[in-house]
Amino acid sequence: MRLMQYRKSVLTAPWMLLSILTVLLWGAWGLESKIIVDRISPWMNQVLFSIGLIPLVLFMLFSKNLRRSGDRKTRGASYGLLTGILGGTGNIALYLALGTGGKASVVVPIVGLAPLITIVLALLILKESINRLQMVGLGLALVSIFLLSI
Repeated sequence: MRLMQYRKSVLTAPWMLLSILTVLLWGAWGLESKIIVDRISPWMNQVLFSIGLIPLVLFMLFSKNLRRSGDRKTRGASYGLLTGILGGTGNIALYLALGTGGKASVVVPIVGLAPLITIVLALLILKESINRLQMVGLGLALVSIFLLSI
């Protein structure tokens, strides 16, 4: 009974619901990325992607939370800039992969392995840990990518 309550609380936790929303949005974004690169260059796709972020940036600029970061603004802004550079460069690589003949059904799931890098870095840098069941999940993710690509 306790396990059932735990599962229910995890499945309905705000972070889980937002994570599921992210998966849905990024899944649609992956399909849209393939449709776009079949019509315009990967480079123009990245430019348009960046322009598409402007309404969200404007929304965030007026957020109350923007001003709550206190004395950590410089360090946070540096990490934010680095995140943007890494993400933008990753987007260009994705668009190039799709634009040079990669199938969305293969490229996007392979790109979806990016969390494996995050996990390794979190283990090494942040000293986080994962349990055996999570390790099995990672192994199955690798197997699934292999199966999707053949």
